[in-house]
Amino acid sequence: MDPAVKKETGYIAAWVVILSLVMEAVFLLLGKWDLSVLFGNLGGAAVAIGNFCLMAVIATRAMNRAVENGKPEEAAARVKATATVRLLGCALLCVILIAVFKTNVYATLIPMLFPRIGIAFWPRFNRNRGGEQPGTEGSDLID
Repeated sequence: MDPAVKKETGYIAAWVVILSLVMEAVFLLLGKWDLSVLFGNLGGAAVAIGNFCLMAVIATRAMNRAVENGKPEEAAARVKATATVRLLGCALLCVILIAVFKTNVYATLIPMLFPRIGIAFWPRFNRNRGGEQPGTEGSDLID
């Protein structure tokens, strides 16, 4: 697996774990916590992290092929084509968790949003660590 994919998946996994702990605390404070919340959270978090990792692997492979072929538009089309399949796979896994394993609906579905929150904070986190922003090579950041 590409080192960048490992790093980014680890970053997203950390956000999912932190936000999952916060969600567990909220359920506990509301008096709604039980094992179905825990297992729903674990299952939903695993699906969310797996989806992100799969997307990153697909995007990396598509870009590598596009560089070899000299057709960058092909990479975007390939990633876009797999998005629907990944979404349907995530939906199916969540339905199985909820229907078969009787997990809490909210605790299963809410973790699907956690990677987006981590992605939203990625530029700020990367800037604070001294990382370079994509597309800013040779330009001054206006902040």
